[in-house]
Amino acid sequence: SKPGMFDFMIWPWFERFPVISESGFILNADGKLPKLAKWVEAMKANEVVQKVKVPEEIMKKFFNTVREGKADYDIE
Repeated sequence: SKPGMFDFMIWPWFERFPVISESGFILNADGKLPKLAKWVEAMKANEVVQKVKVPEEIMKKFFNTVREGKADYDIE
């Protein structure tokens, strides 16, 4: 009914999906994971997640540096 420690521990992997979707991956594209999709939306709306969320633009910049083989962990 509300997020626990495990939810917060795995959330960062799901937080990256919008950036990964640029390469063609779309979570629940076939509609076979409705509970997971609902969980993702609930986590996005969670107050704690919103406070620590990494802005999508920063994630995009970071993943671009990784693709170039020069991971920059200090992007702002």
